Amino acid sequence: MRKASRKWGSLRLGACVPVVGVLALWFGSAGAAEQAASEDPTALSARAEAGDPDAQCQMGVRRSEGPEAGRDLGVARLWFRKAADQGHAEAQRRLGRLYDFVDPSIHDAAQAARWYALAVAQGDAIAENNLGNLYFDGDGVPQDAARGLALQKSAADRGYALAQVNLGDRYRRGDGVPVNHAEMLGYYRAAAARGDATGQLRLGYYLYEQGVGGAKDQAKACALYLAAARQGLVQAQFNVAVCYRSGEGVARDCAAATRWYRRAASQGMANAMFNLGHLALGECGDQDPEEAVRWFRKAAEHGHDGAHVELAIAYERGEGVPLDYKEAFKWYLEGAHLGNAGAEAGLGVAYYEGRGVKPDYDQAVKWLRRSAAQGDQCGLCNLGYMYDRGWGVPQDDREAMRLYRQAADHGSGQCYFNLGVFYRDGRGATKDSAESLFWFSLADRAEIPQADVKADQMRKLLSPAQLAEVERRLAQWRPTLE
Repeated sequence: MRKASRKWGSLRLGACVPVVGVLALWFGSAGAAEQAASEDPTALSARAEAGDPDAQCQMGVRRSEGPEAGRDLGVARLWFRKAADQGHAEAQRRLGRLYDFVDPSIHDAAQAARWYALAVAQGDAIAENNLGNLYFDGDGVPQDAARGLALQKSAADRGYALAQVNLGDRYRRGDGVPVNHAEMLGYYRAAAARGDATGQLRLGYYLYEQGVGGAKDQAKACALYLAAARQGLVQAQFNVAVCYRSGEGVARDCAAATRWYRRAASQGMANAMFNLGHLALGECGDQDPEEAVRWFRKAAEHGHDGAHVELAIAYERGEGVPLDYKEAFKWYLEGAHLGNAGAEAGLGVAYYEGRGVKPDYDQAVKWLRRSAAQGDQCGLCNLGYMYDRGWGVPQDDREAMRLYRQAADHGSGQCYFNLGVFYRDGRGATKDSAESLFWFSLADRAEIPQADVKADQMRKLLSPAQLAEVERRLAQWRPTLE
């Protein structure tokens, strides 16, 4: 019975950019946010009280986006309303944002649409983008994709980068418009050309890394990720770390990978913490198991379910922490309750072996089934082993072989070995020495103990023609579901 092996994640693109505008600026001129931050508070308040709409808008910004201690969305709404009633476009748009998504306590999409529309009438591109989203979604206004598209295209054509990114996303997903990769790339390029970090990230990932609509070029992808990362975009920082770690598109540089993972981790990105844990296991030099555990613990605290598995493995092996099977069981259980397939498999094995918990085959089968249902190779292989032995389930060679084969298709070395045994002994299938050699050879490649010995035994039973056919198949083998 084998546990899940450690594997670092290669997530490239995270959550989509919000489809509602949250930027204070869309063009070059300074808006209320910048002015509010720079003007003397007493003078600003006096101008606002005297009825100056610019100052009133700036007061609203101070109370909605300023230091936490001074924030009060209710007061901000009053100031924005005073300026909006005087026809101040930015205040109208910001008031719309409050009703749209900034202040959930007063959410009213119809009010948001009303104020956005007034700002749109004065040429506010951010309001065009946000009102476009409401029309696409039919939220507060009748659903009208054509109207939504026209509004967002107008904002994009006038240089508002978030509208450009949003349209690129819509054409990529077919969200209210037909899927069109040429349009998608056109909008991502426009946003990237304006220096927009999300546009740079999207263009790097979809065009140059995935090759959607053009030729792949990892060097260009990494260059765009770096440009976005330098602006503080957390997913781009993660991607830069992956570039340096893998050496794809840039020279491999573990120190640089570590720096960029740390930057992403400092912004709370759990996957960056998780990968820092793996780097500390010795991939780039000296091992530091205690450092690895610290990062895995941080990742788990930030909701990374895979980190629970790594902490469980650390306690099982006594790596960076004292050997403690009960603590390992606790981490497997927490990860399993989060739905992590590896944790479910580890929990099943713990119940089967009685490590950190009283042995319970019924519980073992329950958790292995859940893991196998997610396609986890360890869950599949170990559930197959339960059927192989008849532990917690009726003994069934055919079901064991079916599960072993599914696990093998996912690249399970142990199940390569188990299939070799089954074909050698005629269990669950007709005895077949050539097929047995094939699976034992794959297990040998995966460095499964005794696989080389078993393969040599099978070779002695085959003709040169049969051996040549096995070698041909081995040369072509690739796990189909890896």
